[in-house]
Amino acid sequence: MSAADAALRERITELSVHIPCGGLRGPVQLPTRSPSDRGVRWQSCRHENHPVVWGDADVSRERDLCIICLRATAGGRSRWSWLACQDCRAVNSAVEAAWGFRPFALGRHSVMNGFGVRAGAPPEVQQRQIERLTDFADGIGRLLKWRKHEYRRLAGHFDPQADVPLRVWQQELPPGPRASRDAFARLIGPEYPLPLP
Repeated sequence: MSAADAALRERITELSVHIPCGGLRGPVQLPTRSPSDRGVRWQSCRHENHPVVWGDADVSRERDLCIICLRATAGGRSRWSWLACQDCRAVNSAVEAAWGFRPFALGRHSVMNGFGVRAGAPPEVQQRQIERLTDFADGIGRLLKWRKHEYRRLAGHFDPQADVPLRVWQQELPPGPRASRDAFARLIGPEYPLPLP
């Protein structure tokens, strides 16, 4: 661990939003495996000199800001985690029910969203599956562009070099169904009115 990373871990005592990048970093409480296991690990952001890698996890992050509203949290250590919070997933489901198609694939893994390529399928079926998988990847790219834009808008409330405790971020920018509907409405655009979840 570098001296800078060590100093960072002394200074940050709770999970915080690193304003320069929007990543959550700080100590996180994980389920314990034994009485001697404290269950506390450091979650890094990409700006650390040596980000911590958890060998027993698919992803070395317990929580991230929701990819849609950036107010609530989502994610987890598994590849089978959600990119969006529960409220944003509810809006996504309500839109799917009303419009007949799901606007966003919000599972971290393509299979969570119903996309995959089945081995042994006829070539024309595999081609359609590959096209759907490509569309999924393109959709994640669009969501990441949205996240970058929306994060900059929300982060403007804070010192641009700060580490803001997640609880302070959420006091200033409360999560919930209303925040999720607002984010979706701006993401989709005013020409497409949203059904209420």
